[in-house]
Amino acid sequence: MMWSRKSTDRRGSTIARRGLRAAGVAAVIPTAFLMGAQPAAAHPPSGSVHVWGSDVRVRSCQSTSCDLATTERLTNVRVKAYCQIDNGEKGRVTDGAYTNTYWVQVITPGRTLGWISAVYVSGGNNNGPVPGAPVDSPSDPTIDCEYI
Repeated sequence: MMWSRKSTDRRGSTIARRGLRAAGVAAVIPTAFLMGAQPAAAHPPSGSVHVWGSDVRVRSCQSTSCDLATTERLTNVRVKAYCQIDNGEKGRVTDGAYTNTYWVQVITPGRTLGWISAVYVSGGNNNGPVPGAPVDSPSDPTIDCEYI
């Protein structure tokens, strides 16, 4: 009979193998934490914008077909703005003489992060960015809207 230096527990599993499995689990837990187990924090607000419209809905993404981010509606209020992005024709909103394809990522007075159409933000031109929030564009890699 050959003797082995491996120790076994009462179920016959190798203690060394169990230790490796435990070490592997311990190594995976911090990695999972760093890889997105926690929600990503949005970058700090970069400015503020004035919402001139009444009962402006806050969306979860840059289109009127997106779900509402909150039941809160914005009326004649200044909100913190993170950034803005041109969403093209699929993001176009028209209200009377005003039309815009830009969407602004804001945090509402009720502390909800979401998107509003730039058509309801003071300043700017039709189909152009509005003053008060940086523009996320392929030509400027330093500005990156958080798509939460």
